[in-house]
Amino acid sequence: MGGIGFYQSFDSRYNKSVAAKTGGLSQATTYVAGLSGGCQTTMALAINDFADVQTLVTGGAFNNSDVPRSAYEILQLKAEAGFNLSIADVLGVNQLFYSAKGVLGPTFSGLFSSAAYTNGSVPLPFLIMAEGIPEGLPGSNSYDGILFPVNNATNQTIYEISPIEFGSWQGRAQAFLPTAHLGTTFKAGIPVNTSECVTGFDSSVWVLGAAESAIADWVVIQDTNNTRGEFSRKRAELPFPANETEIEDQKITQELGAFVTDILPGVLNLLGNATIQEVGYGLVANPFFGYDKSDAALQQQKTLVLVDGGESGQESPIWPLIQPARKMDFLLVSDSSGSELSSGWMNGTNLINTASMAIANNVPFPKIPDINTFLINNYTLAPVFFGCNEPEVPLVLFVADAPYSAYSNATTVVATGPSEDQIQILLQNTLDIVSQSNTTWAQCIACGSILRSLERLGQPIPDQCKLCFAEHCWQGQMATGTPPFVAPSLLLSPNTTFAEWNASAWTPAFSGAVLNGSTTGSGGSGSQE
Repeated sequence: MGGIGFYQSFDSRYNKSVAAKTGGLSQATTYVAGLSGGCQTTMALAINDFADVQTLVTGGAFNNSDVPRSAYEILQLKAEAGFNLSIADVLGVNQLFYSAKGVLGPTFSGLFSSAAYTNGSVPLPFLIMAEGIPEGLPGSNSYDGILFPVNNATNQTIYEISPIEFGSWQGRAQAFLPTAHLGTTFKAGIPVNTSECVTGFDSSVWVLGAAESAIADWVVIQDTNNTRGEFSRKRAELPFPANETEIEDQKITQELGAFVTDILPGVLNLLGNATIQEVGYGLVANPFFGYDKSDAALQQQKTLVLVDGGESGQESPIWPLIQPARKMDFLLVSDSSGSELSSGWMNGTNLINTASMAIANNVPFPKIPDINTFLINNYTLAPVFFGCNEPEVPLVLFVADAPYSAYSNATTVVATGPSEDQIQILLQNTLDIVSQSNTTWAQCIACGSILRSLERLGQPIPDQCKLCFAEHCWQGQMATGTPPFVAPSLLLSPNTTFAEWNASAWTPAFSGAVLNGSTTGSGGSGSQE
């Protein structure tokens, strides 16, 4: 819920955001991007013309009830058209059914024909995907035949998809094609069948399912006890409790064990008793086959193997937005990925990984401190600016999920909730983070939104903005010392323990939901400009 709460916290249609003086930036946003679990948020907003969040919540867009079996009949049409089904198709139906009010047919590219998009009144949405590389090709990484990415020099391809186009700026592809033509068999950039192209393959169901296809990686994590297939986390030189290994083992069992042993076999049965090695991804005809601008190995690969974008080592979906061609001034980054082990809170890993990849690819991005600095300076407990004194890069406002009024470090793999009341609790927590319960802080957000424009026009920076950046921007100094284990209490009620809050606030909202104050959330991230 971090991503949807983030969007609402800047929405001028939400009275509480207006009262907090943060409302309005959502209406000024050019792009919204989602990754991993945050893709569901982004897609729910996109297919509903960016309706206000309260309308979506009360309308059941994030209902976690079982999806009727009849909803999956739409996949039969795809199979009858000669396309292979995969876990991405099943996952997409499951994730999109309630957000789409049961209407699962529209394509992602079709969104761009709606009036809201053509008149520019809503932002352009992006979903982010990583890739598995088939065995035998450079950069391939696998376990027991299951493909998953590894962050190395031969596998830094991050795919983006919008209603306009699909492709990658760097890495193996470095090319794009219209999203509406996904599924068409190409050779050297030309359709093999020159008389017709495939249309309709880019269903919102498949796009969402492919962007969230982490199930194969979950199997690897479960089978290897979290030694392979990890999402972006930092282990080295971090303080952990003495029973860290025991906590991690228990976490893996709780989060993934029931899914892998109880639910996954039924999904594979639905796909004709296929194996996870065959169908554990989002599969699509490789549009860059034989295309000489792409990597030599990719030119020989007939099928793209797409997976959850978080498997790239970045769980903040900002890579497409920082490309120089997009000329970003200001990025609002929400991180609710649970990149700190065991406690489920943030430690800055995702932004660090993005900065490292930006350096490797000569992409302008602010300098980012190390994890110790993030934790010692409490940059994961309160919003912080990066890049204030670097006019040639986008200014970044980083907002990590943190416990202000709710212990929001939830696990979502096997949870049966949250209920509508619990969603409202989580949304309020995000507003508390964004607003800092302080109307003066809202002025600092406004300063961030205009800084690059003022610099470009040669206008003086207001004194209030100078004070904001002096107090809330990283000034480039690394902290020294050792940070404590990340396990904060509620910042607005520090004497309330997790057990007390869970019993008094969370559980009464719906006893069926699962929240564990010591396990890692898997909600992904959202980002906007």
